[in-house]
Amino acid sequence: MMSFFKQLQDKGWTYAKSLSEPRLSPKDSFTFATKEGGSDFNLDYTYPLNFEQWMQLSDLQIWQLRHATDVFMNIRINRQSDPETGNRHYLISLDVFDELELIKQIIPNNYDESLTKEYSKLYGGLPEARLFFETKAIKMGLKIQQNQPDYTLPLVLKETGIDTSEFVSIDPYKITYEEFIKRQEAGEDMTPYYENKTKPNKPEITSQAKGRCLAGQPCPKSGYWFTQAKSDSRAYFKQDDIMPDYPNNQWGEVIWQFDGEKG
Repeated sequence: MMSFFKQLQDKGWTYAKSLSEPRLSPKDSFTFATKEGGSDFNLDYTYPLNFEQWMQLSDLQIWQLRHATDVFMNIRINRQSDPETGNRHYLISLDVFDELELIKQIIPNNYDESLTKEYSKLYGGLPEARLFFETKAIKMGLKIQQNQPDYTLPLVLKETGIDTSEFVSIDPYKITYEEFIKRQEAGEDMTPYYENKTKPNKPEITSQAKGRCLAGQPCPKSGYWFTQAKSDSRAYFKQDDIMPDYPNNQWGEVIWQFDGEKG
């Protein structure tokens, strides 16, 4: 498999890190993928694994790749062991898709406007999602690569004017995710915590981005909520209901987002 990955690298395929994922070195992405509290969905395929490290991976492992900014590929490996013989079997699938399909994977199914417009609504909340994972990574002793660039999504740029390569992250060394949410909800101006001390992640944060709740936590507000970790997840929850979790999903940490009070 490592030989196959090397061939992909030689042909220009790179790791397709999303704007909500932590900025880690390839080696640290392996640590984050295999430690408790991390996410195996964020594993950089360019890190060369030895056999011992390979066996530490989840039995269902997914790598995200891109070629330039117009072709994307998910590689899925399902490892199964025969309980009688101990032999291992691997099912490998390659899913190749374009930018529009990538956006579909991010946007909830119950959207009303064009996919790019719906993406722009979520865009303002992505720095918080990245901070959530980078806070976890720092607690593991990993170093955040703050100079790691993001990339442009041409269709999003064309239809909304948002250049995702200019995405501005929240500085994880200035504030943790928990403290950021607490201060933001108290009405504090959070601009100084962004890495260039401005906040150009437009458009303005909507109710979807402002209202967030982790799985296993009590619902902070009655209304409709959805999570990107599960398709068709939009549902009504009353305040103080415990938000559901979906272990072993392909997205990673289950974060519920508020989607209004009307059905």
